[in-house]
Amino acid sequence: MFEILFLRLGQYARCVRKGVRFKPCQTVLFKSVLSDNRGYSRSACFHARLCLPRLHDCYVRNYHSNFGVYGFCPRKGNTHKVSSDALESKIKQSNFYRFVTAYRQHGHKKANINPIAITDESIVPEIELGYYGLKENDRFTFSGILYAPIAEGTVADAISFLQKTYSNTMSAEFSYLEDAEEVEWFAQQMEQSAVEELDRDTRRNLAKEMLKSQAFDNYLATKFVTVKRYGGEGAESMMGFFTEFFNTSANAGVEQVIMCMPHRGRLNLLTGMLLFPPAQLFRKLKGISEFPEYVKATGDVPSHFTSSVDLTINGKTLHVTMVPGPSHLEAANPVSMGKTRARQQTLKQGGYCQIHSAEWNNKVLNLQVHGDAAFSGQGVNQETLELSMVPHFEVGGSVHLAVNNQLGFTTPPDRGRSSRYCTDLAKIISAPVLHVNGDFPEMVVKATRIACEYQRKFHKDIFVDLNCYRRWGHNELDDPTFTNPAIYNIIQARRYVCRCPSEGRCND
Repeated sequence: MFEILFLRLGQYARCVRKGVRFKPCQTVLFKSVLSDNRGYSRSACFHARLCLPRLHDCYVRNYHSNFGVYGFCPRKGNTHKVSSDALESKIKQSNFYRFVTAYRQHGHKKANINPIAITDESIVPEIELGYYGLKENDRFTFSGILYAPIAEGTVADAISFLQKTYSNTMSAEFSYLEDAEEVEWFAQQMEQSAVEELDRDTRRNLAKEMLKSQAFDNYLATKFVTVKRYGGEGAESMMGFFTEFFNTSANAGVEQVIMCMPHRGRLNLLTGMLLFPPAQLFRKLKGISEFPEYVKATGDVPSHFTSSVDLTINGKTLHVTMVPGPSHLEAANPVSMGKTRARQQTLKQGGYCQIHSAEWNNKVLNLQVHGDAAFSGQGVNQETLELSMVPHFEVGGSVHLAVNNQLGFTTPPDRGRSSRYCTDLAKIISAPVLHVNGDFPEMVVKATRIACEYQRKFHKDIFVDLNCYRRWGHNELDDPTFTNPAIYNIIQARRYVCRCPSEGRCND
C-alpha cells in the first residue's frame, strides 16, 4: 500500500510543479490510490488522508506563488507608449525621423573606435542625406525625435550631434532590441552622455588607477623579465571600466559581484583593486609554490590566481568574488553565472525573492570579462548566452566586458572570424553592445555607466566592446613583429594610453 501511495504522491508532486490544480486535492489523490483493484486497510487510507493535505500545503507554499514558481520571477510586460507629442513630431517629420533612426543604426560603422586601425571605413551609404530627401540647411524640430541640447535646428546641426554621439570614439548597436522602450531608453542615454562631462574626482581617480596599472606592469617587466604575466599594456583603460563598474554597482545597492576573467590584466586587477597580496604574487613569479614546503604540490600559474574580498566604496561594502581562471578561458563563464544564481538563492534575491513584484530584486551581479578571439571562437559562449534568460537559469542579466586585443594568439580578426565585431554573438539574445576606443578612458567610463544602468533597469545582458591592443603580443616573451608586422609598426610608434587623462583635463 505504502509503495503505491508514495508513487501516487510523486505523480501528484509533478502535477503541482506543472501548475495542475486539484479540487479538493485530498479527495482526488485519495481516490487515485483506491482506483487500483486492490484492497487496502483502513489504517493505510487514514494515513493517506493525513499525508495529502500536508504534501499539498508544502508544495504550494514553497513552490508556487501568485506570480510564478519558486526560483522564477516572471518579467513585467511591455507597457511603453510613445507620447502623443513625440508621435506627432515623428509623423510630420517622417523623413528626418527616418534619417535619425538610420544614424542610430548604422553610425557605428564609421566610428573611430579602433586605436590601431590600418584602414578607414568612412563611407556609409545608409546615412547619406540623398536617401531621405534632405538638405543640410533644412530646419526641423528635434523634440520627440532627437535628445539634443537644442529644441530645433538644421539638418547640419543634427548631423554634427549624431556624429559626436554615434560616430565618435564611442558608439553602440541597439536598434535590434525587441522592446521599443529599451530602444528609446538607449538612444536617450547615448545622446545625453555625448554632451556630459565627467567630474574632476572621477577623472582624477581614473588617471590614478591607470597609472597604478602601468607602474605595476613596468615593475614586473623589470624584475621578472622571463616570466609570462599577460600584462595590461595597451589596455590600461580597462582599469577605468572596473573602477566605474564597482562604484556604480555599490551606489546602486549591489552587495555582491561574481566575476570571471581571462589572463589579460588579471594580475593588475587582483593587486590593484581586489587586495591580492603582492608578496604572494612575487613569491609565485620567483618560481616558489604558493603552498607550504611540506605540501607536495606545484600549484597553479600566476594568471589563474583568484580573490574574494570586501571592498569599501563610498561607505558601502561590496563583496567581489573572482572565480578561478581555467586555461580554457571562457569555461569560467557558466561557472560564474551558476555561482551568481546560487548566491541569489542563498540571499533570497532575484528569482528566489519571497516578495514578488514587477521589479527584479537583485543585489548579486554577474560580471564576465572576455577575450575577443576566445569569445567569438569558443562554443561555450553561445551555450551560456542561450541560457541567460531561461527560467531557473537566469541571473537577472550579466554585464560583459570584451577586452578586444584585436589579436587571437597570433591571428588578426579578419583571419579569425567572419563577423564585423567580436561581440556579434551577443545579437543572438538581442543584447546591446557599446563599442569604445580604449585610447579614450573617459569614454570607457561613460560606456560603463550606460551598461550598468541598462542592466539595473532592464535586468538583461549587455556588452562593452573595449577596443585596445597588446603591446607585447600574446605574452611578454613573444615577438609579434614576425606574424603581424603592419599592426605592430603602428603599435610601436604609439605612446602609452595613460597620456589621455594625465595630459588632458585630469591634470588638475
